[in-house]
Amino acid sequence: MVIAELTILLIDTNVEMLANIEAALKAEGFKVFVSINSNEAIQLVKQEHPNLILVDLLMPELDGIDICLELRQDEKLKNTLIVFHTETCEDYSQIAAFNAGADDYIIKPVKTRVLISRLKALLKRYIVYNQPSEKKEVAGLTIDRERYMIFKDGEEIILPRKEFELLSLLSTSPRKVFTRKEISQLIWGYEIFARNRTIDVHIRKLREKLGNKYIKTIKGIGYSLEV
Repeated sequence: MVIAELTILLIDTNVEMLANIEAALKAEGFKVFVSINSNEAIQLVKQEHPNLILVDLLMPELDGIDICLELRQDEKLKNTLIVFHTETCEDYSQIAAFNAGADDYIIKPVKTRVLISRLKALLKRYIVYNQPSEKKEVAGLTIDRERYMIFKDGEEIILPRKEFELLSLLSTSPRKVFTRKEISQLIWGYEIFARNRTIDVHIRKLREKLGNKYIKTIKGIGYSLEV
């Protein structure tokens, strides 16, 4: 699966803005649906099963929170990305959106090219974590993405979510060097700069639990999983 094969649904009442975003997404190769009506949008989601939904908070009939809550009740949509795109910037609105199941919250106005970049970063993570969920065996490690479990030589190792996601990402292509930029965008959804030690701390904790032989540092570039 590549990004250009994915489907996006845009839900907003601003027709001119929708047209601009739709054109930009189609130029990137996405399949795009558009709706200006909340109830129609919900029916579209259930028919088309888009990979990502971009929704305004301030919709008539059902607002964005209600739409998000209803869609999150559908088991078939559990992996669908839901991103709020709205002028509402209050903290309580953002908290409500994330509590309802949002994956991101983008405040208008934002330049179209920046918006598309944010969506593409989210979709890269979507691709990584929606690969076939069978167990992966790598150098004595068993990585079970479906159950978020790691086994080393048959013994279960408990990892926090980000550490699991980091190890799981490295395991998708053993010996491939993942750059810090790739890791930060795929795991955190934004670029973590070199002076920020977040990635290094997670790598150190993984080494403490797995041993030093598994993860190799490529100085100034990134990390790889050794087999």
